[in-house]
Parts: sequence; structure tokens; C-alpha cells
Amino acid sequence: MCDKNTDIGNLKELLGRRLCLDFINTLSWRGRQKPEELLHTYRDLVDWSRYENILTDQDAEILARQAERHPSEAKKAISSALKLREAVYSIFSSIAEGAALPKKDLSIFNRYLSRVMMHSKIIETQDGFSWETGGDKNKLDWMLNPITRSAAELLVSDEARKVKECRDNACRWLFLDSSRNQSRRWCAMKDCGNRAKARRFYKRKKIQK
Repeated sequence: MCDKNTDIGNLKELLGRRLCLDFINTLSWRGRQKPEELLHTYRDLVDWSRYENILTDQDAEILARQAERHPSEAKKAISSALKLREAVYSIFSSIAEGAALPKKDLSIFNRYLSRVMMHSKIIETQDGFSWETGGDKNKLDWMLNPITRSAAELLVSDEARKVKECRDNACRWLFLDSSRNQSRRWCAMKDCGNRAKARRFYKRKKIQK
């Protein structure tokens, strides 16, 4: 189900299949004159991060209380989050369309990535080695670190070429196409796909008249 409801509490499914793509999709209906924003406030960002398991319930409450005490810093954090989101969207949308990467947005993304790398390290696990994203979890913008790392990992992987943009020109959600023949066109067939089928049916009926 492709639920673009802007109420985080009612969000049923995140369709990007990667954290960074789900983050991009917090702005719905990009092709419309008035897109639908999911992240209006800092609390929305915290709730979404909790929904995505970036933050624990305890982490979320600590950050929410800090935001209440420091509203100007919370405002900067949500502004920074939206700036990151739009830069990452621009990059992956360009990849999906086979267009040239926007250098300005890549530069913006790399500034976020530089900060993440400063606080990242390799740790040993039972299965070998893994990245650990460090940094101060009490910072109001900490949740941007795992989002940035997700985008970086996807960009340098073979899966980057599997990123698609929904063919519904009003929707334009991004998703990872894991279909066998790379033929998926819609973020969700039950939503955007069915609307496209209905439009084609309507056009055929008009022609037949």
C-alpha cells in the first residue's frame, strides 16, 4: 500500500527499501504544485526517526525535551534535515533518469558526509567488521548521520543503478527496484500503478467514442 498520508502515526509502509530513499519520500507528490510535507516540525523529524528505528523511544524523548529547551537549535536541525533530503533527492533522481549529477547537490551532500566520517569507525562483529556511526546522540541533528551514511553506501554500491523514480509524474517517490528484470515502474502498483491503468482505460474509451 502506498500511503502518502502526512500523519506519521498513520504511515503504513515505507517503500524506498533503503533508509535514505524513505527519507527522500517524506515529501510526497513532488510533481504537484503543492507537494505534501511530512516533516513540518522538529518533532515530526524525531517521530519519523523513531518510526525508522534510527532512534529509540528514550532517545526520541530526550531529543524532544532538548528541542523544547532550545527551539532555535531545533529549527536549525529541521532546516538542515530538509537541505540534506533535497540534495540526496536531486542526486538519486538524476541517477534514476540517467541525467548528469548536479555538482552543487553532490557538494552539499559531501559536506554532510565529511561530518559523518569524522565520527565513524570500523568495529569487529561476530560476522567480521562493520561501520559504526558515532557522534553525540544528544545533538539535535544526530539522526542525519545514519541517513547520510545510508545514502553514501547506496551511491557507491552496484544497487545505485536500481534506484527508480515512480513513473506517476505527480508522485515521483524513489524506490529500489529489486524485480528480476528491472521492470518496475511504480512505487506501488495498488496506488500509482492503478491510477495509470485507469487513465489508459479512460483514454481508450474516449478514442472509441
